[in-house]
Amino acid sequence: MTIDILMIRSKNLSLLIVSLLLISCSDQQSPDNGKVESVPPTSITNLETIMTVGDIERGRKLYIQCRACHSLKPNETNRIGPSLYGIINQQAGSIEGYEYSEALKQSNVYWNLDNLDQWIEKPYEMIPGNKMVFSGMRKKQDRNDLIAYIIDKTAEIDNKKQL
Repeated sequence: MTIDILMIRSKNLSLLIVSLLLISCSDQQSPDNGKVESVPPTSITNLETIMTVGDIERGRKLYIQCRACHSLKPNETNRIGPSLYGIINQQAGSIEGYEYSEALKQSNVYWNLDNLDQWIEKPYEMIPGNKMVFSGMRKKQDRNDLIAYIIDKTAEIDNKKQL
């Protein structure tokens, strides 16, 4: 009988985890329809800086909360969110095969370090009406660490050689 109770609790816990993951990635609406202006692509100097100030190993641990929705590998299918491979200097809403919100497709944002930092801090404020429900990451150092990890794992090989 004890084993039956443990199995029921385990199933309930699994359902709770799946439900929370789905809720965290559902559509998000904002009453503000403002748009963020695009900033030109990031320079290599800024990439060098983020790789210096960001802790890649700590970023790997922070990425755990992202991996249910995003992949970092080339040619891997999109998940609940799009693949992040090669994201630096890519236009937001441009990965083929992923159904982006209209707000993101029309944002005219390029994922440079400044925009990526703003997005990770408060995605619902940066591009209101986007469908990524993530409350954001308050601490600047956490964002630096996460961005350094994402760059380390997703930058094109030629770009990494230049760093």
